[in-house]
Amino acid sequence: MASGVASSPAALACVTGCEPLHTAKWLSLNQLTWTDPSGKTRQWESLSRTTRRPGADSDGADIIATIKKSGEEDRLVLVKQFRPPMRACTLEFPAGLMDPAENVETTAIRELYEETGYQGRVERVSKAVSMDPGASNCATTMVVIHIDGDDEVNVNPSKHLDEGEFIDVMCVPISGLLARLEELSASMTIDSRLYAFALGLSYR
Repeated sequence: MASGVASSPAALACVTGCEPLHTAKWLSLNQLTWTDPSGKTRQWESLSRTTRRPGADSDGADIIATIKKSGEEDRLVLVKQFRPPMRACTLEFPAGLMDPAENVETTAIRELYEETGYQGRVERVSKAVSMDPGASNCATTMVVIHIDGDDEVNVNPSKHLDEGEFIDVMCVPISGLLARLEELSASMTIDSRLYAFALGLSYR
């Protein structure tokens, strides 16, 4: 059986119109008109970010940052913060939106430094991936960063948060990550990207 995207009936669907219903500072609520694979016209409510740079396929970066230090176990740098839509604290990868003059690598390095104080080197950059495709067109780029834990700039890192940001940094050993996240889920919400990453590691 063919598995290519072009052969799928879903590939015949398309969006034919977008009407903004309400636009605020960061988000816009839109009503989309789309044609399904059978040719029927339908409507869908969708959120989009107002901050995406024209021509960009991603809103920002999610950062998979690993601290490697001599004689110590590799650790993953994570951030904990209160997320009003969830009405709870969440544990996530460091992340942020691209500024107008940035590329995604620059965004990742800047956001990692601002949210955690750590400085590192970009090792890998993904294609844009969707975040919640049933509700929005929001997309992110996964950026893998290596942090040299032996470098003096990373010995006692200090956060450089924007006004209104309240972030706790958690450095969690990569070994046994899934089990640790299961424990932490009793007191906070685990972001789906982080959980999927840990789940993937458990299948290695």
